[in-house]
Amino acid sequence: MDDGQVDETISRLLVDLESLGPEDALLESSVVDLQFLVSSFSSATSNRDAAFPLWLHLAEAGLSHLSLLRPLSSSMDLPSPESSLLAARVYLSLILTPSAPVLSLFSPIAFLSLLRALRRALKPLPTPPQVDLRQKRKRKRSRVSGDNRADDQLPSADAGAGDLLPVILDLLDSVLSRVHLQPSPDCVKSLIDTIASVLSSSVAELYRLSDRCLRIIYSTISYAEEGDQTSVAVDVLKSVAPAILSSPPKSSLRVAILGFITNKIAPLARKNEKVLKALVYFPRYLASKAPERAEPRAAAVDAIMDVVRALKEEDQIAFSEYVVKMAQGKSQQRLLAVDLILCLSTSLPDPLGADESVEIANCWGVKCLKALLLRCLDSMGGVRARALTNMSQVIEFLSRNARNSVRLQEGLAFCNIKFNELLKKRCFDDKAVVRKAALLLIIRCTSLIGRSIDEEMLKTIGFACMDPLVSIRKAAMSAISEVYRQFPDERIIMEWLHTVPRLILDNETSIQEECENLFLELVLDQISNASPSAKDCEFVIPERILALLKGICDGEVLPCVRKICSSLGKKKKLKASIVASLQKVISVSESEQQKKNLPIESWAAPLGAWQLISEVSLFTPKAIEWKFLHHHWKLLDKCKVEGKGKKLDAQEPCSVSWAGDRVCLLQTIANVSLLLPPVDASDLAADLLKRIEEFNMHLTEVDAHVKALSTLCKQKAASSQEGEELIRKWVQQLLSGAHNVLESYMSKELETAKGSSFFTPSSGKGKGKHNTASSKLLSQAITAVFTVGSLVLVCPSADLHGIVPLLHAIITSGKPGSGTIKLANFTVSANELDPSLCIQSWVAMGKICLVDDKLAKRYIPLFLQELEKSDCAALRNNILVVMIDFCVRYTALVDCYIPKITMTLRDPCEVVRRQTFILLSRLLQRDYVKWRGVLFLRFLLSLVDESQKIRNLADYLFGNILKAKAPLLAYNSFVEAIFFLNGCNARYGRSEAFEKGSRRFTISGSDDKARSQRMHIYVSLLKQMAPEHLLATSAKLCAEILAAASDGMLSIDDATGQSVVQDTLHILACKEMRIQSSKSQDTAEIDDECGESGESSALLAAKGRLVTQVAKKNLVQHAVPIFIELKRLLESKNSPLTGSLLRVPPRPSQGPQERNRRDPRCRQTAPEGAYLRHGEV
Repeated sequence: MDDGQVDETISRLLVDLESLGPEDALLESSVVDLQFLVSSFSSATSNRDAAFPLWLHLAEAGLSHLSLLRPLSSSMDLPSPESSLLAARVYLSLILTPSAPVLSLFSPIAFLSLLRALRRALKPLPTPPQVDLRQKRKRKRSRVSGDNRADDQLPSADAGAGDLLPVILDLLDSVLSRVHLQPSPDCVKSLIDTIASVLSSSVAELYRLSDRCLRIIYSTISYAEEGDQTSVAVDVLKSVAPAILSSPPKSSLRVAILGFITNKIAPLARKNEKVLKALVYFPRYLASKAPERAEPRAAAVDAIMDVVRALKEEDQIAFSEYVVKMAQGKSQQRLLAVDLILCLSTSLPDPLGADESVEIANCWGVKCLKALLLRCLDSMGGVRARALTNMSQVIEFLSRNARNSVRLQEGLAFCNIKFNELLKKRCFDDKAVVRKAALLLIIRCTSLIGRSIDEEMLKTIGFACMDPLVSIRKAAMSAISEVYRQFPDERIIMEWLHTVPRLILDNETSIQEECENLFLELVLDQISNASPSAKDCEFVIPERILALLKGICDGEVLPCVRKICSSLGKKKKLKASIVASLQKVISVSESEQQKKNLPIESWAAPLGAWQLISEVSLFTPKAIEWKFLHHHWKLLDKCKVEGKGKKLDAQEPCSVSWAGDRVCLLQTIANVSLLLPPVDASDLAADLLKRIEEFNMHLTEVDAHVKALSTLCKQKAASSQEGEELIRKWVQQLLSGAHNVLESYMSKELETAKGSSFFTPSSGKGKGKHNTASSKLLSQAITAVFTVGSLVLVCPSADLHGIVPLLHAIITSGKPGSGTIKLANFTVSANELDPSLCIQSWVAMGKICLVDDKLAKRYIPLFLQELEKSDCAALRNNILVVMIDFCVRYTALVDCYIPKITMTLRDPCEVVRRQTFILLSRLLQRDYVKWRGVLFLRFLLSLVDESQKIRNLADYLFGNILKAKAPLLAYNSFVEAIFFLNGCNARYGRSEAFEKGSRRFTISGSDDKARSQRMHIYVSLLKQMAPEHLLATSAKLCAEILAAASDGMLSIDDATGQSVVQDTLHILACKEMRIQSSKSQDTAEIDDECGESGESSALLAAKGRLVTQVAKKNLVQHAVPIFIELKRLLESKNSPLTGSLLRVPPRPSQGPQERNRRDPRCRQTAPEGAYLRHGEV
């Protein structure tokens, strides 16, 4: 250091100080001179005890330290960040110089000026320049060459504020070790706030100031006096809390602050009770300040848990008790509490006291579980969903340990909550996210409970598989499948088979694929892996396999199983081992029958085995052994021959089972016919033809025999033409035989009728023989008629000229003008014909019409006439099926008859109604029939049908299929539905909607049952509407019904008109009509309903606000005048509808965060109630 230069600088500085006034700031040149003196002194002096020369010269000049401190403090208050920071750097450097008068230099006023300078520097600063690599190399070479100038080592006066901040913070940290701030609490508070501001600013990340700031904070706490450490620690933790809660989860600032608290403050707190007291309450402070939105709230929970993990065990338990109390607070606190309970239970050691053998009632974990279970009953949907989801995760985590699993079950029992009842209630929750969470909890609890769930719970899960939301249907499939995996008993298997396979008909492709995968895993793979040995069947074949095979044969399950097997076969997922296992099951069952020396006639293969083989063998023909098929064909045929002449009776299960097995065996033979040996195939074809010609088989076997024979001819023929010729030949042969059988039967009936008119009735043994012969002939005639229908479908070009007149004579018997049948110069009354023969004749005629369009045009009106007038439910059901087939085959021809077909939706027979609903629904989904006219209105009655099965189907149709396929259908037809259901023709006069017969579809009446049924239909339609459609529906109800009533166009003196107005008022008053505008604002309740519709939460929120505004405008401009006029009319007539009018809610939308009643602005948006009561505007 050049002494002459230093003396010159000091002299110039002293002159400047003497010339300054009391309030003047130090000149910038003087600040630079001071910085030069400090830098030169620190670089040239290695002796720490050497005195800084400035202090001696000040004393010699008679200047006090205040003469330097005051202008320097004023310089730190300059508006320029660079100038003020340079002055702050000089000020801190002077305090750190040797022999500096620290007590004189450190002043609260100057220190506060220093902090203000730091805060001013936090304004946006220029980004540090990016140094080019070439410049960096040159700079490195220049340093190597020995260029060690002072201005390269320290920032100059021209340095930017960003370059000065790191130096100033380092100097400030050093100053705090020499200066005690406790005598000035304002300085401590301001220092903490300033450093927290630096931490939270962008400057901290740009210039890497986080570590320096945290060191200063630590120095502030550690150097504080003992009595002030708690308050200082509290201020410090409060100041860094916003940075923790507002920063992204993985930001460097957040990680640095949390690391500082856990690695620095926590060890200090273990040694210092004052600091510990502040740290213990810091997680609670974070919880009270946690944000509402989902992602920031989750980040806050993670931050809280980082701090809690650093606490002592007793402090962790105390915090868990605080969380339990917080779970009873406001909605935001409850939502945060359920998330904290999950983290506490899965992060902290031994929550249930299993390692310490603590009494279960005193475990903090059990208290948390109890609070979590209570939140499953919360009034807020988001809290309920989060509590259920978190409970499932807690159970999954704790049940991994056997001891925790036991204590967890004890804890749930200790909570005194019926767990199953809670789950059942939540599975029917209004919120979709709650239903999904409940199903997830069922999956997690299945293994924990250790026993099979009850029947009601099983039905609840099955019902959830019909939910409108795809995600919930998937969750329900997973839930019931998990129950099946854990407890594969017959009851659960039956419910699973009635629930999951039917989802193969779902519109969602992903659900169809999941259904196929589950069926492959839980049914086909289970059967494939079964390897029975040659022991007793009861023990060899697993009970679950027998239950599976039995359940597959159910009439509701079998069509779905066929579709699943077909889809899996096309994807080449069916294994040959499935067929091999089924063959072994049948063989073992037969061998056991023989070992017991029981007659083979009393044996039947395990129910469903042949059925599944017939479905799978189509795609795995090489897995079937012909020897096995031939053996069982001979066996079944032998029993058939021995039992020939005996009528199959439903009371003989073995006979019925054998008939079904023969049908499936024939189907299997047809599937593998291409691989059959030629000689065996020829013999089999001859045998099949012979058996069909006898016309003595059960009807279930006829179609199988015909199809098998047709397949054999096609597969074994040299060409397709040869195969068709062979089929045509034996079809014509069988048709001729059927014609002869029918003629014989009719002739016999004619002779019997004629003889009974002239001779004394026979009695005794002769009469019995006659009845037996007549019954046998009738059975052959019925089988012959059924065979005709099967043959027509196999060979549409067959000659039917002799058959059609006979069938026509039978089906027209009993009709006006057709009371007798003429045949061979004889006549017989229609009453002499058996009803079964008439039913099969109608079915056969329907099949003939399917292949002959000219004949169909003639007979379709006849089918409709019989459908309307027949007293036989079985005949109506069969004709209905035929008409549905006509809709597919002759769509344009049958379209005009759809209203008459829909009349069967009100048929007295439940089977006919259910069949009508299912078949018409399929046509509607495939667009063979359109939702026009009265079709939709008549379908509404199925929502309140007497049958629970039909009601469930209707709920699924309207809530799932139509909601996706025709979302505007409910909105467009709502007003019309009100008039239709009440039977009011004031709107349509004599239009189609009220044509003859439609009265059967009305639910008119003012009794409670009729009104509740109508309201159920209305509510079901309202649930399908979007908020904007609810608003439009409300406007239409006011404009088209209430306005018409107030204008006299709709008479309220008429019973139906009064009922229409009353229903309208009840609809406007129901909760489903209210627009829940706050729904989109509740971030906790935004679930996958939004995700599946493709709308984001922001879009829903904007839409909700717009709809609410429009609703307010519509209420004031249109609805209120209508209500006022209607009220005057009702009061003038002393009508009982006045009470219903006053019950209409005064607001267009409602929600927990909407409109305070005391707010005068709200009174203008909801004047309706006041208007209606005072009768004036």
